[in-house]
Amino acid sequence: MRKYEGLFIFPTEATGETHKDGSAEVARWIEKFQGRVLQKTDLGKKTIGHPVGKHKDGKVLVVQFEMDPAKMQDFHKELEFQENLLKYMITVPDERKAKTPVAAAPVAQPVTPQT
Repeated sequence: MRKYEGLFIFPTEATGETHKDGSAEVARWIEKFQGRVLQKTDLGKKTIGHPVGKHKDGKVLVVQFEMDPAKMQDFHKELEFQENLLKYMITVPDERKAKTPVAAAPVAQPVTPQT
């Protein structure tokens, strides 16, 4: 199983209750391909960078999940056929630890001339 992060954009015409169903629908799509949802984050209504059809805004959902990499191609095909999904993007998060930033050297205080 590999970890993935998906960003899903739904039309804003959906009511709040329907959008929750969209969240459940994403979980159902993932589980259909033997995946497991780790975390869901609803980012709410956002303006899309470029219009998708007649939609300028969308409801954005970010989902972190695990799935077998061999099933990802079929999962992408499934998402392409979803009518209530405007756009989606799936990425593999970087598992490497970020390097700790090096502490900056202390800044020397300017010397003030004495009179």
